[in-house]
Amino acid sequence: MREGICPAVVGPTAVGKTGLVIALAERLPIEVISLDSRQIYYGLRIGTAQPTPEEQAVCPHHLVDFVSPESKYDAIRFRADFERVYKEITGRGGVPLLVGGAGMYLTALREGFMDIPGHSPEKLAEVRVALEPLADEAIRDRLKTVDPTSWERIHANDRYRSQRALEIFDISGHTMTELSDTQTAAPSLGLDFPTFVLERPVAELDARIARRTLAMLQGRWVQETMAAMAVHSSGCPGLMSIGYREIVGWLERQIDEDDLLPSIVRVTRQYAKRQRTLFRHIPKVWSGSPDDEALPDLLLSHLQGDARS
Repeated sequence: MREGICPAVVGPTAVGKTGLVIALAERLPIEVISLDSRQIYYGLRIGTAQPTPEEQAVCPHHLVDFVSPESKYDAIRFRADFERVYKEITGRGGVPLLVGGAGMYLTALREGFMDIPGHSPEKLAEVRVALEPLADEAIRDRLKTVDPTSWERIHANDRYRSQRALEIFDISGHTMTELSDTQTAAPSLGLDFPTFVLERPVAELDARIARRTLAMLQGRWVQETMAAMAVHSSGCPGLMSIGYREIVGWLERQIDEDDLLPSIVRVTRQYAKRQRTLFRHIPKVWSGSPDDEALPDLLLSHLQGDARS
């Protein structure tokens, strides 16, 4: 295995990352480190498309199915978990490979975290006390005023990241956008993260999302959500994930049955669009179809150290 490197295979949801991983695992002792912000939650296997037991048997996957749906999870914790797992894998001779669609987590690994002037635990607590009571709409309105670039980049339903951008502004007097532009990269463990972006035509990806969503609903996704609701608040972070939020709405009679499938497909396609936009602008060594026959060999060349610089 090439030292000092952890390739990342990224792409929008449903693009087809799993097949590529299985093909690689047949040729190297690959162990996947999941780059996913929702597969972390235990008890939410179907709707987050966690690897199946059969896929885990072929290729171990890490950082999946280990966090309570009640818990918030962020990029800081992800980076720490990544470093722990990376050392474990390499210590036993395995080959780590990042795979997923959480661009923010990839950025946390490649660049580290911004230095926030004036930050202290006490100041952060004070700012949060002021922001927590505000409605989501009020948070979004204020963010649009103080940091329109972050307002546009962060999804309207993402309360956590919208509030985080406001926290940074209230603590430092500078926007997240301004601080990001002046940040010096501090890659996790000093690693290089060559990134391979998987893409499909929009119409093809949309069709794949629709088929997968239908299969999930036919595969006991509703029952899985009901089981989670029996032990967790319906408003907990895990159940606010794409799809689960819509199923909860249907179970609580806020969404009509005929609208359930279209609603999940719509928000999933919107999420995939945001992922495509993000991955279009990140540094990468390759982008293209996951069906490209040359891709496995290219990835293996990076993993084994014989890729051209």
